[in-house]
Parts: sequence; C-alpha cells; structure tokens
Amino acid sequence: MKQAISVFTCTLLLFGQVQADIELPDLGSPSDVYLSKLDEPAIGRAYFRNMRQQGQVVEDPLLNEYIQDLGNKLSSKVQDGDFQFNYFFVPQNSINAFAMPGGYIGIHNGLCLAADNESQLASVVAHEISHVTQRHISRQIGDQVPNSIQGGLILLGAILLGAATGSSEVIEAGTMIAPSLMTQNQIDFTRDMEIEADAIGIKTLGLSGYDPYAMSEFFEKLSTGSDPRNAQSVEFLRTHPTSVNRSAAAKKQARRMTVERKDESLGFELSKARIRYLYSTTPEKSYEYFFEKSNEDKSTDDLSNRQIGNLYGLALSLVRLGLVNDAEPIINRFLDEKHEFGHFHILYADLMIGKNMPNEAIDHLNKRLQLSPRNIPLTIKYAELEMSYGDPKKAHEILLDLFNNKIPTPYQIRLIANAANNAGDKAEAFSYMAEFYLSIGNFQEAIEQLKIALTMKPITDIQTAKFIARLNEVEEYLDEMNKNRR
Repeated sequence: MKQAISVFTCTLLLFGQVQADIELPDLGSPSDVYLSKLDEPAIGRAYFRNMRQQGQVVEDPLLNEYIQDLGNKLSSKVQDGDFQFNYFFVPQNSINAFAMPGGYIGIHNGLCLAADNESQLASVVAHEISHVTQRHISRQIGDQVPNSIQGGLILLGAILLGAATGSSEVIEAGTMIAPSLMTQNQIDFTRDMEIEADAIGIKTLGLSGYDPYAMSEFFEKLSTGSDPRNAQSVEFLRTHPTSVNRSAAAKKQARRMTVERKDESLGFELSKARIRYLYSTTPEKSYEYFFEKSNEDKSTDDLSNRQIGNLYGLALSLVRLGLVNDAEPIINRFLDEKHEFGHFHILYADLMIGKNMPNEAIDHLNKRLQLSPRNIPLTIKYAELEMSYGDPKKAHEILLDLFNNKIPTPYQIRLIANAANNAGDKAEAFSYMAEFYLSIGNFQEAIEQLKIALTMKPITDIQTAKFIARLNEVEEYLDEMNKNRR
C-alpha cells in the first residue's frame, strides 16, 4: 500500500507540471483537451514499451518487416506525415487488432492466421489506421470524461512520466485514477466512429490496390462463419461490433469504387506460415500441419502463394527437426524462384548450419547483403552467425552501420552490445547497454552503464568524450524532470 501511495503522489506532483507545460486548447475541442498531437506519440510509446517489456510484441525481424511494409503501403494513401505509424504483431492467438495513440497499431497473430488473403488483413489494418488519422481515441477519451479535466490530465501526466522513466507502476496508477483507457481493447468507439473508420478504410484499400470488398467479407466471415462461443471471434466482435447495416454499407461503398487491383504479396502467406511455425507448441506439430497442407495439392508447376507458404512452413519445420536432406530441395527451389524474399536466404543459412557448414551460411548472407544492403532481417541473421561462427568484429561493424541508418529495437541494441563485447571492445559494449536501458526507459541504469564504460581500458579520447557527452545529456534531462516535478 505504501508503494502504491508513493506512485499516486508522484502522479499528482506531475499534474502540476502538465498544467504548466501543456497549453490547454479551447474547451470546445475535447479532442485536444486530453490528447494533443504532441502528446499522442509520447503516450503511444509508453504503452508500446510497456507491452514490449511484458513480452506482448513479436520481435521477429521478418514478421516486423512484413507488417510495417503493409501498413506503410496503406497509411501513405491517407496522411501527409502527420503520424509516424508503427505496426507490430502481438503474440496472441486471439483474433483482434487495436490502435493506440500516436499511430501504434497492433495485429494479433490470430487475426493474420484467420484472414483468407492479404486484402482481408489489409482491411483491418486500414480500419485501425482510420481510427488514428481521425483521432477517434482522443475524441472518445474526451467524450468519456468531459467533466473531469483534472482526471484526464492526471492520466496524461502518469503516461508522460511513464514514458520518461519507464515505470509501469506509474502507468498503472494513472489508469487506475482515470480509467479512460488508451488501447482500442479498452475503448468502445461509437457507432459513428466505426462507420467512419470503415468508410475511410475501404477507400484506403482501393487506393492501395486491395479488394475493397475484403472488409465486409472478413467481418461477415467472423460473425457468421464461426461458432459464437469461440472466444477468438468473440474478442474481435466485442472490440469491433458489426451489424447487417454496416456490412451492407461497406458493400455499397465498394461497388461504387473503381480499383486497379494489384497482385497480392507472397509475403502474406510467408508471414502466416512463419507465425504458425514460430508459435506452434512443438516442431513436430508444426511439421504435421504443413506436411498435411503441402500434400493436399501435389502440383509442382505454377504454385499459388498459399502453396509456397505451406512449403516454406514445411521446410522451416524440417530444418528445425534436423531433417535437412528433406528440406534442401524445397529451399533450393525457392532460393532461385523467389530470391527477392529474405525468408529463403535466412532459411538457407539455417540449412547450412544444420549441415555443419557455417562458413557457407555466412558467405551466402554476405553476398546477399551486397545486393540488399542494410536489409534488417538479413543483417541481423548475418551478424548472429558472425558472432557464433565467424568474426564478432564484422558483426559489430555491420550492425553499427545498420543502426546508424535505421532505428534499432531493444533486442537489436543488446545484439550489438554482445557483438562489441565478443569483439573485445568492452567500453563500447557498456555504452550500447546504456542505450538499451534508455530504449526501455530505465534512465538510472543507463547512467550506471555509461559510468562503467568510462572506466574500461583501453578507451580512446573520442570514446571518452562521446560517453561523457551522453552521460551529461541523460543526467541533465533527469535533473530537469525532477525540477519540474517539485
């Protein structure tokens, strides 16, 4: 109880800071009273970081690449840079999706598996994008607590403090004080908001070359084609209530559209297979599933994307089970036919490791990276192999080049810290660990890591200056935050 009181007190202290730092807009605009466009990214980052700390974010580079590419393809049609969208899979079998403030959109694994095609998956992503661009979350929070400005600001203060300190306790305290909720799982959007998200989402589908009928088809599939007692479907329908009128309106809008259809990406089927493989209870069950699916159609020519996806899943399972001779013909075929997909190059590297040929695996990925420089999945896999079987210094170098150009995840920051440590650069390793702790909001531990980095030998004058500058930057930020809280 004492700990909870201290968190509550901390939140109230921050309330004064929020009042002082945030210029309140006109009260006639509830959208901005509670969450301004400047506040939303900070709140979204806090919730996203909290989800990541709880293991509720899929960290697989290939899956991340696919869902981010799909989302970017859609969001580029409906906004002019107002939001920096971040798309991610959630490791849950349930069929659901949600949008958080600032453009963070989560797709449950189960929803991807339930979709019959990429247009159906894209329809849900487009719907969630519309909730963000139309600022439904902010508007709904304003509607839910219109007479509690103080409660809304305390919640906002708690989230902003959590964003700065990484304290899940502060975030939890804030949501207990003002349970207005940030995620779509917790917000009940109005009927008008859902219809608006449908309409904009369908338009987005068409502009992106997807089937505009996919949204109504997918909603109908979940509402009529599933057992209503099935918890997976119930969760989606609870957070995205459908009706006959909504479905009819969606179909009517789709009929009026002229769409230049594009071929759906093989990446959808590869991602479905990868999810099923990674989250299968055992490799044997994964193998059984893909073996059965692969044998349903024996054709060897003009394989459909779905067939290729099932064969990819089968090859993944075979390599995992050590049946490399059975997997090799499948992998070699698609290595040539679908060489543009990193999935098969990474799987080939795993095959070579399974055959005790690590040098061949490293050489193959190195050559592929010459054609696809700074490709995140390929670079991560190459660095992991260099660390385990080759030269950690090369791993350090290629990761440093990647992260100087693309923002790394916390896992990837730890990877470069390990690479630097294995390469014997202890000072850099500790400095990277400082960045890791900063990425998850633990400022105090980041300071300790930088102080340790400064004690390492050997250390160059450039490194010393860099570490001191970073240390001063972090300490000054914390001092400023503490002053504002007093």
